[in-house]
Amino acid sequence: MKGALRNFLSQPGPFLFLAGFGCLYLDAFILPHTPIYQGDTAPIYLLEATKMLEGQVIYRDFFQFTLPGTQVVYLLLFKWFGVRAWIPSAMWVVLGIGLAWTCVVISKQLLSGASVYLPSLLFLGLGFVSERDPTHHWFSTLAGMAAIAVLMAKRSPSRLAAAGALCGLATLFTQSRGFVAIVGFATFLLWECRTRKQGWGWLVKAGMYLVIPFLATILPVTAYLAWKVGLGLFIKCTVVFLMKYWSKNSWGTIYVYGADLPILPLWLEAPALLMWLFIHLLLPFVYMWFFVHYRRHAIAHREEPWDRPMLIGIVGFFLFLGIAFSPVWFRLISVAPPALILFVWLIMPPAKLPRSLRRLVWAGGLLALASQSVMVQTGWRGYIESPTGRAALLDPDRYENDRWALGHTRPGDFYFQADDCDEYFLLGLRNPAEVSFVTATPYSRPEQVQNVIEMLEKHRVRFVMWSAWLDVPRTPGGDVSVLTTLRAYLRAHYHPVKRFDAPYEEVWERDRSEVSMGSITIPSLGLKPRAGLWPR
Repeated sequence: MKGALRNFLSQPGPFLFLAGFGCLYLDAFILPHTPIYQGDTAPIYLLEATKMLEGQVIYRDFFQFTLPGTQVVYLLLFKWFGVRAWIPSAMWVVLGIGLAWTCVVISKQLLSGASVYLPSLLFLGLGFVSERDPTHHWFSTLAGMAAIAVLMAKRSPSRLAAAGALCGLATLFTQSRGFVAIVGFATFLLWECRTRKQGWGWLVKAGMYLVIPFLATILPVTAYLAWKVGLGLFIKCTVVFLMKYWSKNSWGTIYVYGADLPILPLWLEAPALLMWLFIHLLLPFVYMWFFVHYRRHAIAHREEPWDRPMLIGIVGFFLFLGIAFSPVWFRLISVAPPALILFVWLIMPPAKLPRSLRRLVWAGGLLALASQSVMVQTGWRGYIESPTGRAALLDPDRYENDRWALGHTRPGDFYFQADDCDEYFLLGLRNPAEVSFVTATPYSRPEQVQNVIEMLEKHRVRFVMWSAWLDVPRTPGGDVSVLTTLRAYLRAHYHPVKRFDAPYEEVWERDRSEVSMGSITIPSLGLKPRAGLWPR
C-alpha cells in the first residue's frame, strides 16, 4: 500500500493538473462559487450569442467579421443553462485545462520526466491567467493544438484527416488561425517529403487527406451563412472588412508589439515585466533558435526524431505569422503554447543549461500561477446581483459604472455603450445597433455610425454611455470626425446626467419629451431583475 502511494506521489502529473485546475478556478470564481465577470473581447461574443438567442442572424442583423464558432458555443450553453453569469468563467477554466492537456499530450512525444508538464505550467502561469477572456482566440488555439497532437506520432490518413478537420474547426472560430495552421501543416508535409524522399505522389495524397476534411468542415457552414444572409454581405463582413478596415484600429497594426506594458502595483511590476519580456522574446525568436539548432545538429544526429520538433516548429511559426501584423499581448500568448514546448525542449538535456536555471524556470511558472490566484482572492472586489446572477467585479471603476447602470435600467431595456460592450450580457440589456461599439477610426464605417443613430431614434433609447476616448484620436490613423454625426445627434436629443472619472465615461440621457413609455423585455432570455449590491 505504501509502495503504491509512493509511486503515485512520484508522478507530478495528477498534482500539477489538480493545482492548475484549482488555480484557474480561483482566478475565475470568488470562493465558494461567485463568478468573476471581466474580459475584453468575450463580452462581444456573449452579446451576439444573446442576440442569436432572440432570433437575430449574424451579419444580417448585427455586424461581425469572424465566423460564428464562438457565438454558437455560447448560444448552445445559453439554451442548455440559460443566460447565466457563471458561463464565461466556467468556459475560461475549461479552455485553460484543455490547452494545458494538449500541451502535455504533445510534450510527451518530445520530452520525458517532469519536463513534460513544464510547458503547460509556463503557459498557464506566464500567459493564460493574465487574460481571463474566454474569446475566439482560445477556442481556435485549442483546435490548432489538438491538430498538432494528432499528428505528432505519425501521419496516417486518418490522423491527417482529423488534423484537417480540426484546422477547419479552428477556422470557424478565427479565420486567420485556421488558415495559417493548414498552411503550416502543408509546409511540414513538404519538409517531410523532401527529408524522407517520399516522392511527390505521397505528398499529393497526404495533402488531399489533410485539405479535403478541412474544406469539408468549413464549406458547409460558410455556404449556409452565404445563403442565409446573401453572398455579397457575407463576403463584405468576413473578407472585405478584414482586408480594408480591420487594421485601422489601434490594436490592428504591427506597432502594438511591445507597446502594452503591464500596469500593476509597484511590488508586482518587476515580476510582471519579466513575464512580459519573456513572452515577447520567446516569440518569434524561439523559432529562429530552433531552426538554427536543427541546421547545426540534424546531419550529425540523424537518429533523432526530428520530425516531431519540426512539426511544432513549422506549425507554431505559421501560427505566429497569423498574428504578426497585430501582435498585442493577448494574441502573443494565444499562440505561445508551441513556442513554449520548443523552448523547454531546447533548454533540457542534451542542452547545457545549468540545473539551477531549469529549477528557476519551474519556480517562476509555479509562482506566477499561484500568485495570480492569491491576488484575486485577497484583492478588492465588488458584488453585483445582476439579472444573470450574482457576479464579482475586480475593477472598482468598472464596478461603479455597472452599479449605476443596474440601478437605472431594467432587464430587456435598450441601452448603448459606445466604446465598450461589457454591460449588456451581465445586466441583461439590449444593444439596439448592429455594431457592438464605435471607434474614432475608419474601423467604424459611416453606414454603421448612421445605423447607431437610426436605432437610437427608432427605439428611443434612454441612456447612452459615452467615452472621452471617442473624442481623442488614440492612434496616428485616428479620426474623430467619423463620429461627428453621432455626437451631433447626442447633443440634440440627449443631455449628460452622470460622469465617471475613470474610465472617463459619461452617461447621456434622452430628453424627457422624447423618451418612449415603457420598456421592452425579452422573456425568452429567462432574465429576472434583481436588486442589491455589496461592495467590499
